[in-house]
Amino acid sequence: MIRASIDIGSNSVLLLVAELDESGKKISKEILNLSYITSLGKDLDKTKKFHPDSMKATYEALADYKNQLEKIKINPRDTIVTATEASRVATNATEFYAKIKKELGFSVRLITSKGEAHYTALGVVSGIESSDSELVIMDIGGASTELIRIQIDPFKILSTVSLPVGSVRGTDWRVELSFDEKMESLLNQDFSSYFTKSLICVAGSMTSLAAMFMGHNVYDDKKIDGLTISFSSFKEFSKDLQNTSVENLLLLFPHLGKRAPMVAAGATIAEMISEKLKIENIKISTRGLRYGTLIQGEIDGQFTIG
Repeated sequence: MIRASIDIGSNSVLLLVAELDESGKKISKEILNLSYITSLGKDLDKTKKFHPDSMKATYEALADYKNQLEKIKINPRDTIVTATEASRVATNATEFYAKIKKELGFSVRLITSKGEAHYTALGVVSGIESSDSELVIMDIGGASTELIRIQIDPFKILSTVSLPVGSVRGTDWRVELSFDEKMESLLNQDFSSYFTKSLICVAGSMTSLAAMFMGHNVYDDKKIDGLTISFSSFKEFSKDLQNTSVENLLLLFPHLGKRAPMVAAGATIAEMISEKLKIENIKISTRGLRYGTLIQGEIDGQFTIG
């Protein structure tokens, strides 16, 4: 059985096409795993609308995915497509996705923060081996960060919290000189239920930072999936990163591409939240939302908006 899923996030648009095993619950082979940086969350706090350039980039990414899918005989209408925080905020999201459906055939499902947490956790669990009965996951997106505590077997979401900050939104706050104030306000709450020694980190900000931490100038999922980084080492790395120009980052790590201006904010967000959770180490997972929706095969109505 082959399925396709697309995750339209606040910074990136990700496509996964994979074959499932006989149980239909595990991925046996990845066929396509592609990404575009489109920054749908750019300037969202100020305008409450998708930026025209971001919509153009997202449309072009989806048009390419449509062609890629049709080459392997998958109808865009059969693809599971989800949209998250930026699309929950943007007042022109409905109009934009109506255009996408009419012209490209993709039916975009806007999901809640709880739905985002559920399918992200399901994706992570599908590819992780752990002797622990519970895990805490941090998903730093472009406009939001989800903390998710899960029970592994049987799979169950124990608690979630969605913080309205991510690498794109955090970068905008830095430009506005409001980052420290807004982060202090967001983190002024009780996180004790998410205290953990080892924090599982997913999504593009953290996987890119992990590749940078390892000094990789070419990004390869397989080389960082499962990587463990001590929190003390990550803090030193983050400190150095804050003093590095975007131009230098691109010279050192060309795989960052359009993500380069956002990684410093992403690192600081990760560091500040991790401090609150009293962690000792970070463990990287390259799986996430698109894996969970692909494995599930459908979006539960309780997690949809509109």
